Amino acid sequence: MPDADTAIRLSSALIDPASGLRRESPRPADMRNAAYDARFDWDTLFYDCYRVGPHIVLQGPPYRNLLAPLLASAPLAGAMRRWFGRPRSIARDKRGEIWLRSDAQELTIAGPIGTYHLAVQPDLSPLFAGRRVIHTLSKDNAPRWIHDWARFYQAEHGADAALIHDNGSTAYSAAELEAGLRAAFPDMVIRVVSWPFRYGPQGGLAGAVDGRETPWDSDYCQTGSLQHARLRFLRAARSVLNVDIDELVLSARGRSIFAATEQSRHGFIKFQGCWISGASPAPVRHETCRHADFILRDCGEMRTCPPKWCVVPARGDPFRTSWSVHNVFGSRHNRRVDDEFTYRHITPISNSWKEDRGVDGRFDPADFAEDADLKAAFARAGLARSAA
Repeated sequence: MPDADTAIRLSSALIDPASGLRRESPRPADMRNAAYDARFDWDTLFYDCYRVGPHIVLQGPPYRNLLAPLLASAPLAGAMRRWFGRPRSIARDKRGEIWLRSDAQELTIAGPIGTYHLAVQPDLSPLFAGRRVIHTLSKDNAPRWIHDWARFYQAEHGADAALIHDNGSTAYSAAELEAGLRAAFPDMVIRVVSWPFRYGPQGGLAGAVDGRETPWDSDYCQTGSLQHARLRFLRAARSVLNVDIDELVLSARGRSIFAATEQSRHGFIKFQGCWISGASPAPVRHETCRHADFILRDCGEMRTCPPKWCVVPARGDPFRTSWSVHNVFGSRHNRRVDDEFTYRHITPISNSWKEDRGVDGRFDPADFAEDADLKAAFARAGLARSAA
């Protein structure tokens, strides 16, 4: 059993400059806006190198043009000549993984890709075995928001573990965030992984060039964190819920999303979301706001929220299916959206990294409807605020 207090380390690596290589972009130059080059991950070769059962997994962003020189480097080149146990490459759904059957504790890769000395990090899935886990990628979210998020899922759905990949926060370290959460939730298994990689360029209108929408083809970081969570930490978890800090799931029947997923036929539930406004009848400041300050729906809101999901990891094939932000790609059940569960997307619980999502000081009662179910859930979780 891994030591629950041991710091989590990654065996990550940047592309060796001596190789003369860098990752090629999937997007042609005429479809890259002014922010693209600074945001694209040109040079991360490995996010991590870790054990999954009898395999070592070398995980990074999609290898693309780096795959051939990587497989031509020792020890992979020699392993490629085997009749059995050849390395397996997964290069789809924004994944970049090499699975090498080996019992080595250290790995030296040398050849056309450059030279890298990597410790094989331990399999940490026993830490979360049998647990109901909330998982997210977070950057500089206020600790009070993260605490309220954990409290909500503990009280409303029976979460007993949380795994957070911290994407380079500057307001606190991953260790500081973990220490605070573990002190506040001593009965939960909580780990925070430092994940300091470029998030990647936006797609759609956010990445538009001359008014043309662009594909979501270059944002590797969050999918990478989900696959890392799945393979290194959560394979033995009872069930896993993928939601952001500003997203709170409710059931129309009062059920736990974890219990419902575990009891479901396929061990997978996908559900949509709706926006909760930043407006409030009482004054609220963004610097001190909490989830429970916001319980109103804007009657004129036309935006939709893409789906999120909950899954039983043991009932999915890690080679055939891929965990991603809004989908479990490769699942035969990915197209079905459940109508019992809906997540509330709380507008001001954000640092506005993608768009302006501050507190809305304008309030006309005629324009809003109270979300009674959300208000009741906040009360059950002990999160209700006088401002609400």
